[in-house]
Amino acid sequence: MLTPFQNSIDLLSNIKNNKLYNELINQLNKDLSLTGNNLHFSKDYVPLTLKNELQIKIKELINNDFNLFTNLLYRIDVSEKDIKNIDPVDVDVYSENITFLILKRIWKKVWFKHQYTEK
Repeated sequence: MLTPFQNSIDLLSNIKNNKLYNELINQLNKDLSLTGNNLHFSKDYVPLTLKNELQIKIKELINNDFNLFTNLLYRIDVSEKDIKNIDPVDVDVYSENITFLILKRIWKKVWFKHQYTEK
């Protein structure tokens, strides 16, 4: 069941416990590659490492390639409304919140796919 999460670590820990963590990483890697992003996450990453590495990449994109950043958000289908609710004043906080939105959206994709392919 999709439940509200407090932050990226809460979300990833829950996914790890539900044994869908590898599927989340697969989907994340797929979405990243479809935007021309050369970043690839290992299934060996613990949730904190995955979150931190993704946040670093998001911050780099915001600072250096905003067009690729927006393409990534579009590809993943992160809600524009949710993005507008984040205060972009501090790039560290902004990238952390965007990372959470990305992981939440990827999780929804994985969860729905899992729910409807098993039945």
